[in-house]
Amino acid sequence: MSLTTQEMDHFKQILVARKKEIKDMRERNDSFGSDSEFPKESTGELSNYDNHPGDLGTELFEKEKDIALNDLHEKELEDIDAALNSIERGKYGICKTCGEDILKERLEAIPSTLYCKEHSPGQHSSDDRPVEEAVSGPDYSRRSNDGKDATFFDSEDTWQSVAKYGTSETPSDFTDPEKHDYNEMYEDSDDDDGYVENYEGFVTTDITGNERNVVQNRKHEEYEEELDREEERQLDRDKYDK
Repeated sequence: MSLTTQEMDHFKQILVARKKEIKDMRERNDSFGSDSEFPKESTGELSNYDNHPGDLGTELFEKEKDIALNDLHEKELEDIDAALNSIERGKYGICKTCGEDILKERLEAIPSTLYCKEHSPGQHSSDDRPVEEAVSGPDYSRRSNDGKDATFFDSEDTWQSVAKYGTSETPSDFTDPEKHDYNEMYEDSDDDDGYVENYEGFVTTDITGNERNVVQNRKHEEYEEELDREEERQLDRDKYDK
């Protein structure tokens, strides 16, 4: 059901009033100070060479907030003008996409809308990335060679070599429930380093290959536990095979 003339006038008054409100606000605050130069005009300082960037954290946040609010008001003014133009053409209250009537409840909530609920332009987060990523490469996890059967010393190995000396990670930062040692608070800390077979982590020999010994360390305990688990699994398989 199309809007009546009275309803059209009602929504036009709402749009005109909101447009005047935004323009008055922008005039009072000089469009949120969008024309003022940061940081000199924003802080009143003649020079900032002797200031640490952290000293301007609050001012920078306020400037960014003002820019965002100014952009939002400019977008709202564009939407209002489009809605007023739609009223003049007698198309207000009709979805631009499907041509169906827009619910009056929706128009009361968003008078500047030109779309019904089903065809409202999708809202999505910005895809913009920080400008510093243009010069700084991605972290090592995006350049890992784990799935390529590569054996050379890559960026991931470099990070692990450094992380052995300590990181700020805690057990709560990992999904592995077995991480308890704060000396292993980094990804793949259980990787074998310098050998291939598990037993090489606790078996030793002298320079001639004689004097074989077993070192009672964590790797040895893990190896024995794995053998015990494998034995239990084999017993279970034998039980079911019978």
